[in-house]
Amino acid sequence: MDKGGMDAARPPPRSPASLRWSILRKSLLRRPSSSAPDDPSDVSTKNVSRKRGGGFNLIPCHPLDDSDSVEVLEATLRAKDLVGPRDVCIRYKLPLENGSGLVMIQRMEDCVDLNDFEISTRYDIDTTGLVCSWPSEDVLAYFCVNHPLMFRSKRVIELGSGYGLAGLAIAASSDAQEVVISDGNPNVVDCILL
Repeated sequence: MDKGGMDAARPPPRSPASLRWSILRKSLLRRPSSSAPDDPSDVSTKNVSRKRGGGFNLIPCHPLDDSDSVEVLEATLRAKDLVGPRDVCIRYKLPLENGSGLVMIQRMEDCVDLNDFEISTRYDIDTTGLVCSWPSEDVLAYFCVNHPLMFRSKRVIELGSGYGLAGLAIAASSDAQEVVISDGNPNVVDCILL
């Protein structure tokens, strides 16, 4: 067999975007994995990035430490009684003239526990709100902080909020009449309630 015949039998490599769509398609169709462990498509999807790291840093943040102000540290110490070993206190500095910020309890990056999945299964929900602060949440919060007049005297609800950065940013930066933040995952809601 000539070399051209061997190349024709091998499918062309798939792009990372195509592999991500394949992961989503498998998840939505909930097919039991019938492919062999060495199936090239399974190997390819395991090697593709599934979560973008970092973000756009539109709203700078850092874990709290001794260099933070006394009132921030006092709030952190009160919250630490409610924080688990996988959680960390993060301070977001909102782009406002008064330089105010938000202190939030978040899960440490890449630190998901088996209990998170048990709750997901029990309530038929996902854990995406616990995985990280998503870049889209960063963008939405930045937009909201920079357009506070859109929310003046209005009631705002953030559905599927994850850590609720956008909703909390609206509450801190605008004259909204009311801000309601919700998520289907009780673990995520517990982080917001702290």
